[in-house]
Amino acid sequence: MKKYFITLLFLAAGVCLSGQSSDPLVTGCVLSAGANARYLKDFRIQLGKAVNTTDLRYKANMSLWKNTKYRFTMCNADDSKGKLILCIKDDANKVVLSSFDQKTGKTYPYIDFICNKSGIYQLNFDFENGQQGSGVGVVSMIK
Repeated sequence: MKKYFITLLFLAAGVCLSGQSSDPLVTGCVLSAGANARYLKDFRIQLGKAVNTTDLRYKANMSLWKNTKYRFTMCNADDSKGKLILCIKDDANKVVLSSFDQKTGKTYPYIDFICNKSGIYQLNFDFENGQQGSGVGVVSMIK
């Protein structure tokens, strides 16, 4: 009976893994997160040029757990005008981390975040200067 259960488990895992995205942008972005990163979720972003560039336009909520290290990887499609940026806000709407450094003007392709408090965090994505583009943001847990 144990052999049948293990075989069934492997078959189920194979079906689940084959259901992963066939989007090359997502696949490449997941792989660029690194060998020590465990994929959790991806956010596909496609935005036109912004009229107002004060707020980041794509918003999503995600539950993050205390004492867990996360990696947020941002990847752009070839036809994007600007680089994808991410700003993470806590439940008090306070910015806890951003992939764009306003002092230097540098945009990082990934950021690591060690969560100090479990809760719902808001992930805000956009392209630099409100440019039009498409990309993907991948959330991974670092082992």
